[in-house]
Amino acid sequence: MSQLPPANHSPEGAAPVYEPAFETAVHAFWARNRQGILIVCAAALLAIVGREAWQAYAASREQDVQAEYAKIADQTARLAAFAGAHPGHALAGVAWLRLADEKFTAGDYKTAATQYQKASGSLRHEVLLGRARLGAAISQLNGGDQAAGEAALKAIGADAALAKGARAEATYHLTSLAAAAGKADEVKKLADEVSKIDASSPWAQRATLLLTSSPAAAKPAATTDAGLTFKPTVTDKPPGK
Repeated sequence: MSQLPPANHSPEGAAPVYEPAFETAVHAFWARNRQGILIVCAAALLAIVGREAWQAYAASREQDVQAEYAKIADQTARLAAFAGAHPGHALAGVAWLRLADEKFTAGDYKTAATQYQKASGSLRHEVLLGRARLGAAISQLNGGDQAAGEAALKAIGADAALAKGARAEATYHLTSLAAAAGKADEVKKLADEVSKIDASSPWAQRATLLLTSSPAAAKPAATTDAGLTFKPTVTDKPPGK
């Protein structure tokens, strides 16, 4: 008598039964999560469209600001209004810098210091930012606020993010102040510091000359000359130029 084949045995030559397990799982996952997936896709699409729209708007606005500045660049009387209308913009910083330079040249150091500080708040370029901060420091010194001016010069000299030229000039002015006060040890220390910042700069050369020729070099370190007022090395144009 013949025996029946096992239940799990396919007859010879018969194709195996295909069970679409993966497709079934995907279909079931889609059926359960379709709404959430569509929401995520829509949100991603909206984010991409929003980003592109914002970039286009920002580029258009930048062009408008540049065009506006170009129209009033030669009209000093309108620079303050432009800067006030575009706070934080680099061109607003340039406008404040130009206004501050004019006040400095005219001897209005208090106003110049304020405008240089406003320029510093908008400028990002290391050279222009250094010039604005130098202008504010020298204006404070020339305006009689020596403590604030010296503190500002020290901060500039120590700021590695600024251009070497601005740092060297700031430290040189401190050297000049030390020489005027008869602080020989401080003069030597600061002159060396100028050379460390930028040995090839004219400020390093001036500091070395000041060290060798200044009467401070022959005075005791504790000697000071009271009542000396700060006299910038360059008096006919703003610092940093």
